[in-house]
Amino acid sequence: MNRYVLMVLLVWVISLASNVGAKELKLAPGEVYRTGDLTVTCGQTSTDKPLALNDCQYWDDFNNKCLFEKTTYTHKNLECVEQCQRWDKFKSTCYYQSKCTFYPSEQTFVQTTCEKFDDFNNTCLKMKDKKVEQ
Repeated sequence: MNRYVLMVLLVWVISLASNVGAKELKLAPGEVYRTGDLTVTCGQTSTDKPLALNDCQYWDDFNNKCLFEKTTYTHKNLECVEQCQRWDKFKSTCYYQSKCTFYPSEQTFVQTTCEKFDDFNNTCLKMKDKKVEQ
């Protein structure tokens, strides 16, 4: 019984001592906190990278294979899709694919699409950037 009381007392003293002087800080990415000779800098965590999921956009039923994959990027509640905008079904070729760029500091995507396409030369003449909103 004496051992049990001593053990409980020891655990209580250790837990009390560990909470003395505890301080919680919440820093934004890039923010710096300094106190005395201690400097803490908040870096970008791996959760700030968007998740990329691939899916077949154009499927060949005859050969049972994917001809072109689109990629959907998600970050928190934002979604941006890179997909073929100009598909030639006779040549099974994508002439223009939209593009998603993620900006971690802004926590947003910018999607680049083709606004004006030259069908004769199969090239994009005018691109358009659009911020992906919630």
